[in-house]
Amino acid sequence: MATAGEAYEFGLLGPLSGRHDGRELDLGSPLQRAVLARLLLGDGRQCGLDRLIDALWEEPPDNAVRSVQTYVYRIRLSLGEERSRLETTQGGYQLDIPEQAVDALRFERLVRDGEELRAAGRTGPALRAFDAALALWSGEPLSGVPGPYAQRHRRRFVELRLNARVARLECAGELGEHARVATELIALIADHPLREDLYALRMRALYRAGRTAEALAVYAAARETLVAELGMDPGPELRELQARILGGAEPDAVRSQAGMNGAGVTASPRATGSAGVSGAPTTPPGGLGPGAADGADRSATTRDEEVPAGVRPQQLPPAPGDFVGRERLRERLGLALRPSGEAVALAVLSGIGGVGKTALALRVAHGIRGDYPDGQLYVDLRGDGGSPADPADVLVDFLLALGMPAARIPATPTARAGAYRTLTADRRILVVLDNASDTAQVTPLLPGTPGNAALVTTRHRSLVPPGATRFEVPVPDQREAVAMLGRFTGDAEIAAAPELALELVHACGQLPLALRIIGARTAARPGRGLGAQLLRLRAEEHQLDELRAGGMSVEATFQVGYRALAPDRARAMRLCALLDAADFPVAVAAMLLDRPEQETEEQLEHLVEAGLLEPHSADRYRFHDLVRAFAARRADREDPVADREAALVRLTMFLHATLLQAMSATEQAGSLSTHLFSVPLTGLRFDDAGQARAWLLAEHTLLVSVFSRVLRDIPDAARIAVAALSVVASSGLFAGPAHQRELERIADEAVAAAERGDDPAWQAQTRHIRAWLAFIRGDLAAAETDLREAIPRENAVDDPVPFFMSTRLLSVVLADQGRTAEAVRYFAESEAVAGAEDDPNSPAFFSREVGRLFTALSSDRAEVNISAAQHVYEVSDRLREEAAKR
Repeated sequence: MATAGEAYEFGLLGPLSGRHDGRELDLGSPLQRAVLARLLLGDGRQCGLDRLIDALWEEPPDNAVRSVQTYVYRIRLSLGEERSRLETTQGGYQLDIPEQAVDALRFERLVRDGEELRAAGRTGPALRAFDAALALWSGEPLSGVPGPYAQRHRRRFVELRLNARVARLECAGELGEHARVATELIALIADHPLREDLYALRMRALYRAGRTAEALAVYAAARETLVAELGMDPGPELRELQARILGGAEPDAVRSQAGMNGAGVTASPRATGSAGVSGAPTTPPGGLGPGAADGADRSATTRDEEVPAGVRPQQLPPAPGDFVGRERLRERLGLALRPSGEAVALAVLSGIGGVGKTALALRVAHGIRGDYPDGQLYVDLRGDGGSPADPADVLVDFLLALGMPAARIPATPTARAGAYRTLTADRRILVVLDNASDTAQVTPLLPGTPGNAALVTTRHRSLVPPGATRFEVPVPDQREAVAMLGRFTGDAEIAAAPELALELVHACGQLPLALRIIGARTAARPGRGLGAQLLRLRAEEHQLDELRAGGMSVEATFQVGYRALAPDRARAMRLCALLDAADFPVAVAAMLLDRPEQETEEQLEHLVEAGLLEPHSADRYRFHDLVRAFAARRADREDPVADREAALVRLTMFLHATLLQAMSATEQAGSLSTHLFSVPLTGLRFDDAGQARAWLLAEHTLLVSVFSRVLRDIPDAARIAVAALSVVASSGLFAGPAHQRELERIADEAVAAAERGDDPAWQAQTRHIRAWLAFIRGDLAAAETDLREAIPRENAVDDPVPFFMSTRLLSVVLADQGRTAEAVRYFAESEAVAGAEDDPNSPAFFSREVGRLFTALSSDRAEVNISAAQHVYEVSDRLREEAAKR
């Protein structure tokens, strides 16, 4: 039985990952991951505080100690009930995790075992040890982990892996697997063209496989490369090996002297008599002497290893059997991929992760197979992760699939691309390049002659090779999404609860991957039903957790692209996700990021390019709902609360400043701003009331969402939100009843926030705002209640402007209810503090300007009762006359 510690698994030989009892651990921010990596790789999983700091920073910040302590605390939390495994020791920390739980440590142990077995002459077990060690790798080691320690160990592990691969190939050669060794070395040499030991190993393997001419050609290629790159000829080992092959002598098996810690230089060959380790003859096959070997091998290669003419690769994975919809896009894509006599038919599908690009590509590719009878090639280029496929390696696979013998595959990427284009010339072949990262990765893999076609899928919108037609794959519309859900869950589920199905589709953001996951969960729990699924999805904090099933996960899909982002772009994504609005302009994002607009726009365009953000119009952007949920979760986990709150406060001040500018854009705005809350920002400027009106309408949802968030989560900034809300309410610009109801909801929140404090002026202000909104709607009773609560508080703080506004409005409310005597009394109280209407500092002047603002900004909206302000003045005039009579 596994112990508790053995239930942990940590992966360092790829993106840093951790699991406990099969559950993925949340390893936190990049710097937190760097702390964890340093602990895992420390002797005994132990490390001092000073070394942890050195691991993270070349020049530590002033708060380095506190930051590391915070990261250690969060790592403890991620361990759940076993957080005590991370202990504080004298001067540092120790993580009680066994070596076997860390893939990098297992890798090093297996490599040491392999070396010891080789030294003992047990080549077979040594080969198996090296195979097991190399199987632990999943990408670039410590991918995405910052800091000098991670960088050093990243280089170290890469070198260790290369040496292990060389040792493995040497073992395979000793066991007689010469053809396999020669083939695998093609890609290794392409990646490490200056390592002479690799050339030597391939020359030896080719010679022992009876391919002398190719072995000598490897020497010529090595010399050409070394002269071009270093200005020097090969070293004595390679030169001696060439001489032995030319002389027909056995090139002895030579173990790489690199070991696991060296630079990787092959020792000189040693003569062993008539047979080498593998029993290969001293002369090449056919008994030819030294002088005839080269020409004989060339003719043998041409005669025996010619590329077969009838090879038709069929590499397409099966298309999803439950595919539904996308009819119009499939039709357009099929037309774009029709064989042409003028150029390669080339199409690119781009879109966010999980939108169904691969499923669509495979469905279309299978549908047009008849147009490409000479075969179909397919590769997943892994372009959305940290280790995209090398096109040089892909070309090896393609050339093999097209029938080229491994021995004839060229050593250099350029030569391989040429051979690939030669083999695809005058044929009709369809190439599907799935999940591409950029144009440079795709270009060598495209056929070169008309009659062929290539279909590329990518998350990157700018990946459009010359001559390609790009198709954006959107989320399906509501009807199509419901049809997809029905295909995944069974049509009976949808027919039984069509309204629930619609809500479920909306909760999934109509994302095909999310719908497929819901289908899988429904199939696994048939008794749960759509309603239960919907309830679980509505809990925002668990939404992404619900969207995973088996090997599918919406969060993991987005995480792949997110981890590939540079730190500043990842921060931009997280902060922009603080907004609940459907879309947002560049200016708003710039405030959140606290960066200039031009720089902000560049960051947003990078997110668009990565398929994590969508352009909405010329200067506006939007998230898919689930991408926003993912980014918001990353913000909660990676950004300190203070940073998130500071971003929202900056934005609130900016919005308030812009609202003040909107007031100033009205022709008779006068001195309103002198009586309102001021902020140290300028905001956007408007040329006239029309521009201000258009901005208010466009940003209504944004204003409401930001004010609500601040009132709920940031009490210290609530007054700014209330001040901005007062300007919106005074503008009267509500695009119909729905907008007004949203403002009334925010006013309720503002009143509640003010009541939690002890400032009577603030309490009175929020009551007055809510009363004004109720008055506009015609709810006189609600307006009266709030005004009667506000007036005593305004009177107590001795500010004549709010007192005048509330008493005057209450007098109108009472008059409209036929309670004239009470109305006259409150009117008289307002008149007592009114001042002269031509005095910019007087309450009467302020009230008049508010009325003009209301009319100026809302006068072209038929849905708005623009007579409200005029009504106040008309009733006030009547009350003035009534008061005069008394």
